[in-house]
This record gives sequence, C-alpha cells and structure tokens, in this order.
Amino acid sequence: MKNRGGLLKTLTRFDRCLKARSALIKNESMWTLNSGNTYELAQTARQIDRVQLAMTKLSRELASMSRQIRALIAGKADCVAMPAPAKRCKLLTEGHRTSRQSSAFAAVNVENGAVVVRVRKDTSAVWPQKEYGRFETWTQAQSFATMLNQRYGLDVMEAQHIVVSASLAAAASREQT
Repeated sequence: MKNRGGLLKTLTRFDRCLKARSALIKNESMWTLNSGNTYELAQTARQIDRVQLAMTKLSRELASMSRQIRALIAGKADCVAMPAPAKRCKLLTEGHRTSRQSSAFAAVNVENGAVVVRVRKDTSAVWPQKEYGRFETWTQAQSFATMLNQRYGLDVMEAQHIVVSASLAAAASREQT
C-alpha cells in the first residue's frame, strides 16, 4: 500500500509539473523560433529529440503498468512485473551517425506482439532494440521504427531499401544452410 501511495503522489506531482512545463515551453518556443541563430536552433532541435524519446519510453512504461494493473483487477495476473531500469545510452554511436545509411530500424513479429530491431544493410544481422519494449501489433512497432528512421535522417525509401537488402541477405544465408 505504501508503494501505491508513493506512485500516486509521484504521478500527481508529475502531472502538475508537466502542465507547468508545457506552458513554459509554449511561451519560450516562440522566442527560440524567432531568434534566427542556426546553431541555437540546431541545439534546440536535438534537445527536443532527446526529450521526445524519453517521453515515448515513459509513456510506454506507464501504458504497460496500466495494462498490468487492469489485468490484476480483472483477475488475469498474479503480480505486476516491474520493468527493469532502462540504461541511458546513445541510440547511435558516432561511427553510425556518419554512415547512417548502413542500418535502419524495422518491426519484427514475436511470440506475443512485435518489437523494433535494427538491421544492417546487405547482412542478415538483426539487433533487437529492447529499450523500446514490446508493441501489441506489428503496425505499432513499424510506425515507431519509421519515426526513429526519420529522426536519424533516413527517409522511407532509404529505410525500406536497407530492410529489403537485409531480408534478402537473411534469405540467402538460410538457403546456404
């Protein structure tokens, strides 16, 4: 019960803080957009990207917690599995940033939903991106992967080319075995 009360207090404080910060961002964003300083604008855009990714992760964790609580209420689960603390890491290394056309994000179906993976062009290598969790449908995972690709400068056609080349490489490696 104590942890439940703490969670509710934290959520209430977060909601209040979120509303206050939203108003500040709205007011300050107009000044930033009118400043004309390209370096400052680029820095701001990168910070916005980082905050959006953090908010997406938080939103997914809260949605997962909400689903688990609803399952408990309905008697479908015995306990609430707490997500492991996510490590704060850079999504793309410096080397990847310079050759970003060599890999892309994609969605893959798994046993109980879908996940986002990173694939490398012309190879069968696939790296699950565990920090984004599991999506209920492939479409949701693919939408998120598309957003990640766009955020890192890959348009839809470039990403599709990389994913198809990786799929062909995987098929070729299966045929050889």
